[in-house]
Amino acid sequence: MIALAPQAGWAEADASLPPVVVTASRMPEPADEAPVSVAVVSQDSIEKKGIFQLNDLVGIVAGMAVPNGSSNMPQTVGLRGVGVSQPAMAQAVGIYVDDVPLLRGYATGLWDLPDVVRYEVLRGPQGTLYGQSSTAGAVKLVSVDPDEIAGSWFTVGLGNLGQQEARGLFAGKIRPDLSASLAVSRRTNDGFAYNATRHEDINKLDATQFRAKVKVGLGPSAHVTFAVDGLLDRSDTNTTNFPVNHAGAAPRVSFNSSDAGAFKRKAGGASATAEWDVTASTKLRSITAYRGYTDDPTVVDWSGTEVERYELSQQVRQRTLTQELQLVWRGTDLDLVTGLMLMRDQFDFNRFVASFPLAAPAPGYTQALTHQLTRDAGVYAQGHWRLGEALSATLGLRAYRTQQDAANAFWRTNAQFVQTQQVYNAPNLHTSKSGLLPRLGLDYTVSPTTFLYTSVARGEKFAGFNRAAESLTSAGVAANPEKVTTYEAGLKLNASPQRLRLSAAAFYNDYKDYLAGLTGATINGTLVTDSVFLNAGSARTYGLDFEAEQGLSSAVSVNGSVEWLRANFRSFLNPSGSAASDFTGHELPYAPRWSIALGVKGRTTLGKGQLTADAWLQLIDKQFTDVANTATLRAPRQSYANFALTYAPDGSPWQASLRVRNASDRAYALARTRIPPVGVDTAYYNAPRTIMANLRYDL
Repeated sequence: MIALAPQAGWAEADASLPPVVVTASRMPEPADEAPVSVAVVSQDSIEKKGIFQLNDLVGIVAGMAVPNGSSNMPQTVGLRGVGVSQPAMAQAVGIYVDDVPLLRGYATGLWDLPDVVRYEVLRGPQGTLYGQSSTAGAVKLVSVDPDEIAGSWFTVGLGNLGQQEARGLFAGKIRPDLSASLAVSRRTNDGFAYNATRHEDINKLDATQFRAKVKVGLGPSAHVTFAVDGLLDRSDTNTTNFPVNHAGAAPRVSFNSSDAGAFKRKAGGASATAEWDVTASTKLRSITAYRGYTDDPTVVDWSGTEVERYELSQQVRQRTLTQELQLVWRGTDLDLVTGLMLMRDQFDFNRFVASFPLAAPAPGYTQALTHQLTRDAGVYAQGHWRLGEALSATLGLRAYRTQQDAANAFWRTNAQFVQTQQVYNAPNLHTSKSGLLPRLGLDYTVSPTTFLYTSVARGEKFAGFNRAAESLTSAGVAANPEKVTTYEAGLKLNASPQRLRLSAAAFYNDYKDYLAGLTGATINGTLVTDSVFLNAGSARTYGLDFEAEQGLSSAVSVNGSVEWLRANFRSFLNPSGSAASDFTGHELPYAPRWSIALGVKGRTTLGKGQLTADAWLQLIDKQFTDVANTATLRAPRQSYANFALTYAPDGSPWQASLRVRNASDRAYALARTRIPPVGVDTAYYNAPRTIMANLRYDL
């Protein structure tokens, strides 16, 4: 049974660090015996550090990048310098909720549900077991089943900037073979930014989420878990439109005269996971899931100035059906996972743009329409053979075939967005790709406390057709999959009597067919003046990951996570041929050379209760945000100090907590949007200092 959330970070009995279990290989295993680099964020850390969106993992998991920190905006995730690209396309870092994949970069950022027991961040290609969209790795959100929850609870909180939150987890057994749970969350604030023209707070959060689960026993050896979740997000989109080219420019200050920022998202899904223990060593699993979201509307004025320069209004809709059949066999000398994965994804995109060029006599109004139907089928198997008492080998292979049928169209409209002239129509687009994704590895148990591994793995990311293409030529381009081959060697140490856990990995990524948006490329003899998604280059990234936790005593431990990274283009397409457009040798976007997290946690008796304290420091090196390595767009070096306190009176169902993030109230321009023809030069800023006080009651 799991009591959410545990107050201690290590075991009471022997003051050693608690065991950490991961499912990186699609079966439970100790993290210090998994032959892959995996960072685990526990449920205790999630609660105390206030992690409720993907961007909150940046600076906690070294080497992870999520450029857009506002969860209602499209998200892209990178690991080890690989993965940040267009969010509407297939992603290089797969996001999974209880083994159900979330495709593209929409509606993936916000997961503020109290039944999430851990994040697993798997670094390096995970294509064999997780398929495409896992070129750079995978992020797994793992929630608890109803029969594993020890008790119910709810919490309410208030904070500065009008922050309010209410969260709860309720579970119980209806009968011996039937249990159910409900996780709910409601989170709002008055806004982290200010509109100096309209004199109002903006950049507001307003999100409500739930997940309900029912687990039904089907005899002693089988069960089915049904889950349904939903999200209603009415936050605003004033997130990246803070001008830096305005006379009154200041962090998190906008000057829009119009009421831009309208947003409404409905998202959610349902799944049925059936498991049958055929024998003591053989398990069959079926995961059937349907997920979808609708963003309608999304309205953004990018200029952030009194005079409108560039505004978009769009509707996005996605519906995805996945079916996975899996067999897990655990034998004396062999552990085997094999299965079949089928996916059908429908994506519809409708964007209106109002553009006011500085040199043009009149504004322009356009509409871009995209429809994509993507189907993917994959067959996979991965085995872990014990070749001796200490030596084991991993062999894995996935065969896949992906096809996409698409339609693109582009119109000119009037100011009321009524269509006036069709620029092009491409109704019958089709592409298909297939490939093999292998993994080969060796691991060696040096002693009960020391584990070594090495691996070679291949990952690919499907490209498909462009969305919102402005010309017939760019609409019809289907790029080849992006490819990464990773060589990795790692060390894991778990010396329980000394209360030390350590993992380190060295890696080298050979990156080919890098996908990037280019302007001015020539395709089939035709010059394309709009941006088109192409295989633009090759690159390499290499570096070191390091994570450690040391128990200094039965009451105090320290921890750290560090990544050193180098990431450079070895070649890059240069449409113009000019020296200024030669990006060979440039650093990859969002690939900081250093990312560091340092923390200390402890507990002590205070009066008639227990006081626990956590403090952590996040350090992220400066990084370029574009392939041109434009100095003025470079994100600065960042540092954040944070702390949390929790007090639990002995024998009481109540506990109180206080959380402070970005205690020194630092402000950094992390992502710049520059559109010179219309005079747009804006930035996205990190969140200001936030203070949250919570009161929890265990039922």
